[in-house]
Amino acid sequence: MRMTRAALINLVSLSYIEMARLKGASQMRVVMVHALRNALAPIVNVVVLNLAYLITGVVIVEVVFVYPGFGRLLVDSVSKRDVPVVQAICLIISVTYILLNLFADIVSILSNPRLMHGK
Repeated sequence: MRMTRAALINLVSLSYIEMARLKGASQMRVVMVHALRNALAPIVNVVVLNLAYLITGVVIVEVVFVYPGFGRLLVDSVSKRDVPVVQAICLIISVTYILLNLFADIVSILSNPRLMHGK
């Protein structure tokens, strides 16, 4: 929410927002259509990076609080030297991280009209 608020505060002072207000668009339309669409890219990037850190940080939480899950399985597999399981869990975590970043990049491109048009 703080990221959204900061991004919208920065965008509200720009000239195209002022022009939309001068044309008579309602405040809700100005914020939802013009400002929020341009503020969406950095917001999505921050949310996706936080999700990625949450997924990779699950190892520490599961080990400290003795929850069964990927993190606990990873630590047990490392201590037992079960290499295929360690590789599989690392692969799952890395693919999840890559797919989340890919999703953030796609949303950033789709939300920015300047990036949608070919040159």
